[in-house]
Amino acid sequence: MLPATTRWLARGLSHRKLRLARMRPTESRSALFGIVAGIFVSGTGIGSLLPILPLYLRERGASYALVGVIVGSALLAQAIGQWPAGILAERVGAKAMMIGGLVVAAAASVTFIIPLPIEWLIVLRFVQGLGFAAIIPAELAAVADVVPRAKLGRAYGWVSGAQQAGYIGGPAIGGFLAVFGRWTVFAVTGAALLAAAAVIAVTLRTSSRVRVDNVPRLAVSGPSRAKAAVIAVAILSIGLGLLIGVYDVIWSLYMRSRGASDPVVGLSFTLFALPLLVATPLAGWSSDRWDRRWLAVGSVVLGSLMGPIYPYLTSIPTILFVGLFEGALWAFTTPSMNSFLMDAVADRRAEAQGIVGTALSSATAVGSLVGGALFALGVAIPFLVAAGAGIVFALAALPWMLSAGARRPVPEGESA
Repeated sequence: MLPATTRWLARGLSHRKLRLARMRPTESRSALFGIVAGIFVSGTGIGSLLPILPLYLRERGASYALVGVIVGSALLAQAIGQWPAGILAERVGAKAMMIGGLVVAAAASVTFIIPLPIEWLIVLRFVQGLGFAAIIPAELAAVADVVPRAKLGRAYGWVSGAQQAGYIGGPAIGGFLAVFGRWTVFAVTGAALLAAAAVIAVTLRTSSRVRVDNVPRLAVSGPSRAKAAVIAVAILSIGLGLLIGVYDVIWSLYMRSRGASDPVVGLSFTLFALPLLVATPLAGWSSDRWDRRWLAVGSVVLGSLMGPIYPYLTSIPTILFVGLFEGALWAFTTPSMNSFLMDAVADRRAEAQGIVGTALSSATAVGSLVGGALFALGVAIPFLVAAGAGIVFALAALPWMLSAGARRPVPEGESA
């Protein structure tokens, strides 16, 4: 008789094989495009809120410190909520979890219009972050449920491109809407999130995942490919999160130290994101053709090595050009990491994404907390520390990556 864990893995593979066999190619494409469209719409709404929220809070009388607490509370909620959200998604289904999270985030966004006491906005922003925490593991796992493993890299390339497109266009939309009153940004953000929920409801079938009431939790002890992959990607995500958190805080300060105006600072963010958007199709294709492990580790290491260059640059055009090149390198990270992880984890994928998401969000929060203090020690310090974190954690993840092995062979009956 097979051991319980082996029977569970075999059952998960069998059910996934049957799900893909039952799903026609047109249904698979429609489901994927629905997820991608939902990510784009919600990303645009979230992006429109980013530049306006701090200004709105200042107008409400919040101190700079309180602005940081309110804005950061959503990140804290994501760090706390993603792993439990991934577990819950395995029980209720990815579709229900995405719709529920989008509705919660939309309700919290619209509630910002109500003149609540400023301290209550900490709670409101935390609730909004919990909504986002519910969405992220479910949507990433849902992609792997509707796409054959051989095409996961391209699928996650679409996902990454949709996110970047939303984040590029969102701030411009938010700035335009703010002309008509700050409240319009919160209203439109809420409407966009509800629209994303409607897209998911229409295009994604009701989850046909196996009931997990009597199924073991995701194995994190004992030798298994799934365990090695989850640990590897979580470690890689910690380094990536620390780097992102530091950059989020210090980049504008760095650009200002080089004499950049506010519009140029904003332009630097856009120019960094554009190559991420443009290069994602190539990154997704590469993830399906080459070894995803080396793409993930290599892109993190090379991207991290770009950081120490910036302190030596004084010309703003040169800084913007280097940022373009760096953005193209980072484009290969997300598709390769997600496709590697979802190929290795046969079942309980939302829980696996929740673990990784918790690692990423927690590390980003830590990076954000220390970024300002590092910048105060000198312009070069945060870039060196962020680069060191990215490289150290990438090297720490490498043994687990190698232990997990390359992609699994595509089983008979599953489309390549």
